[in-house]
Amino acid sequence: MSEIVLLVCETCRHPEDPAATPADDAAPLPRSGEKLLAMARDHLADVPGVRVDSMRCLMACRRPCAVHLRGPGRMAYVLGDFPAEDSSVATLAEYIRHYHASSDGVVPFKDWPQGVKGRFIARIPPV
Repeated sequence: MSEIVLLVCETCRHPEDPAATPADDAAPLPRSGEKLLAMARDHLADVPGVRVDSMRCLMACRRPCAVHLRGPGRMAYVLGDFPAEDSSVATLAEYIRHYHASSDGVVPFKDWPQGVKGRFIARIPPV
């Protein structure tokens, strides 16, 4: 089976996230996208055939946190509105399991975890 890639937008910021740079000389606080990326890497590290990577911006700024799921010869998807929480990563992991098992990247609606419904931003045909 070919490798599935989950790209997490590392620059996503929820409105309630603290300012990018604190007023004093302290280190910048992590954005929600960075938190979601770290959680996804931890949670999916041992899943065979799945790689977690990051991108500086997926240009879905009105739908943070955003991810892009893709694989060779498969339909690709951009999803958004994920809070940087364990439940988001668990939902993505479940969807990725179905995506990985499909031959074309199309997961039947009946197999979608509740947490991905309403979060799709774009469907991108395979190259």
